[in-house]
Amino acid sequence: MLTSTLLKRRQLQHGFSLLEVMIAAVVLSFGLLGLVAMQATAKFSSYESRQRTIASWLANDLVERVRINKDSWSGQTVDLISGGTNQALPGCANADGTMAACSRSDLRNLDLFYWQQSLLGAGVSGAASSLQAPVGCVIRGANNSLTVGIFWRGKEALSDGASAVADVRDDCGVDDVADNQRRQFVLTTTL
Repeated sequence: MLTSTLLKRRQLQHGFSLLEVMIAAVVLSFGLLGLVAMQATAKFSSYESRQRTIASWLANDLVERVRINKDSWSGQTVDLISGGTNQALPGCANADGTMAACSRSDLRNLDLFYWQQSLLGAGVSGAASSLQAPVGCVIRGANNSLTVGIFWRGKEALSDGASAVADVRDDCGVDDVADNQRRQFVLTTTL
């Protein structure tokens, strides 16, 4: 009988108390809540980086269009492209992408038309636009400089260094300095 009592005491001493189990459950709960918060942050960051990647691709697309039709883009101009005003398909171009007897200004307008279609997400299936409320701006400056600015609306408010490209924003007529949801991508190059 004495040995069975000693054996029972030893078994009780090796187990967990209810308090220890509850503390472990609380620590595990905080850890899981941290993982959920980290997942939400990762998803938001992934969305933001996708938006910046699309803006970068669109800016580079227009730069390549300008390099191909360099003669059509001569002179200093500022072109503002947004969802509110649609660029018209020039008369020398067909809906299937073919064109015949296009003038320099037609080629320039054709570049802007197709760029606006890309900016508004016309080639993206299942979505009205790949960027929210996008505005594109093309500034052809002196000494063969070209600045392409793309401005769009993000999901949440944050700061993205708006003062760094204030001149481009002003030249493009984007007047939403106080809007912390506005995002921007500016590419400046020499042709």
